[in-house]
Amino acid sequence: MKKFFAAATVLSLCANMAVCGSTSRAADNQSEENKNVTLCESWTFDAGFYAVVHGGMSSNYGISYWEHNFYDTLVAYEDGEYKGSLAEKWDVSEDGKEYTFTLRDGIKFSDGTPCDAAAVKKSLEAAAVNLGAYIGSYGKLMTVIDTIEAPDESTVVIKLTQPYYGTLNDLSTCNPLGIVNPNGFNDDLTYKADDFQTMTMGTGPYMYQGDFDGSVYTFVRNPYYWGEAPEADTFKIKVISDNDAKVLALRSGEIDAITGAARLSADAYTELSADNSFGTAINDEPTLTNYIGFNMAKAPFDDKNVRLAVEYAIDRDSISNDVFQGTMTPAETLFSKSKPYCDVDATVYSYDPDKAAQLLEEAGWTDSDGDGIRDKDGVPLEMTMLYTSDYGSIGDGMLAIASQLGKVGFKVDVSEMDMMTYYEASMNGEYDIIHYRTYGGSFDPFTPITNMDPAVSADPVAVQFAAFLPEGIVSELNCSSDENRIKEIYNTILTTIPDEALCVPFANTVELAAWNSDKINSYKFCPDSQYVEVSGIDLK
Repeated sequence: MKKFFAAATVLSLCANMAVCGSTSRAADNQSEENKNVTLCESWTFDAGFYAVVHGGMSSNYGISYWEHNFYDTLVAYEDGEYKGSLAEKWDVSEDGKEYTFTLRDGIKFSDGTPCDAAAVKKSLEAAAVNLGAYIGSYGKLMTVIDTIEAPDESTVVIKLTQPYYGTLNDLSTCNPLGIVNPNGFNDDLTYKADDFQTMTMGTGPYMYQGDFDGSVYTFVRNPYYWGEAPEADTFKIKVISDNDAKVLALRSGEIDAITGAARLSADAYTELSADNSFGTAINDEPTLTNYIGFNMAKAPFDDKNVRLAVEYAIDRDSISNDVFQGTMTPAETLFSKSKPYCDVDATVYSYDPDKAAQLLEEAGWTDSDGDGIRDKDGVPLEMTMLYTSDYGSIGDGMLAIASQLGKVGFKVDVSEMDMMTYYEASMNGEYDIIHYRTYGGSFDPFTPITNMDPAVSADPVAVQFAAFLPEGIVSELNCSSDENRIKEIYNTILTTIPDEALCVPFANTVELAAWNSDKINSYKFCPDSQYVEVSGIDLK
């Protein structure tokens, strides 16, 4: 269950760094007047453990939304392509099994230690060690690395045991492959845990040096940062879990901005958008997809007609417009078509409650006693839908879906759970239907697709799809170097899922931001927009 918990939270455990040039960072570039900004976080953000690999070593998942402010990756995914970050260029062998990266000159970690090829090699090798049993849960690459070599100070060579089409993608994810200072590891490559309680050890624009006053964490500029200097000299994070309390804190000036759909509810965003004292922004690019997953191991969802009835019974437009107030967009497919390999012509279902009712009738579910709840062989069409309310206004969406299903004869009890209980229940198959999400960011579609393979999966919802796919197709995908074949496999997977009604996508999460206009001019979303990019804040 712990391994699945790590895999399922990857929607929270990755980051991509926007590459902003190679302007040097020096102390005399700082403004005479210290500029700072205070932001907030909803998730667990206990003091300590600022490493890039979490796994089972820490419950401090809140920090993962911010890690790319402290750590860089070899490459970054931006505007539909992979770009250099710490690596300025790379070459791939003809057989797809060897990647040679050339590092930028003069990069240093926040303590002045050179970020050379030996440091990168050690960091990548340490990632595998510190992942331990979770290896593979954050991307397949770490399971297929044969050797990592550093033939000179600026060259890193990664040799694989097999081709893997997602190699560059996995290398763009900060958790677990952000590059960490070699001074942070013991001789056996495990983390020096005590050190990571009080400091970050990366090459990013900011760093942490243990400055916590009991309620607020303070982060300062990295004096050795290799890229364009961010505008804010310092930024602070205050943990506020309650949505109403966040808005009050913003209004009072206790915080300066709320960034991200995980922290800003639809109601709060709508309220602040109507107030001229605040600036707001919404990002058009979907972060991840929210969907309804089925327990297809038992009735009634072992029946395709019942699953199709759910497809037709859900009014995606109403949920987006009326419930989420435009802060989420309707989702027709499991992955946004803007994601790599996902621009596939697949079946899309429109809202049609009459069709849903017809399918249920054909499956033998009728309302025999006129109480509005269908039944079959004396068993009512009654079920529980699980969700965890850690993400904006998702609870309101679950109530709306339960109501829409009720109109065609389902009786759906909505059950909110804390995150750990939710994942344990899903892992143990203790659900009928469940609110689920793709993993988000650079993990989509690569890691969710990999987790459809029963041989490696730590995902109890996605792994069910394998029974409807050609045997071994995901394994073939993960060792193919033929782009045409990769596209063919994606087409098969992404058309089979809706054709068999294996899940019901209903809303794309898009990112939100709101800020005090007296302090901030604007906010530019990170290329991987669910993560907070402090350098994207334009201060007054």
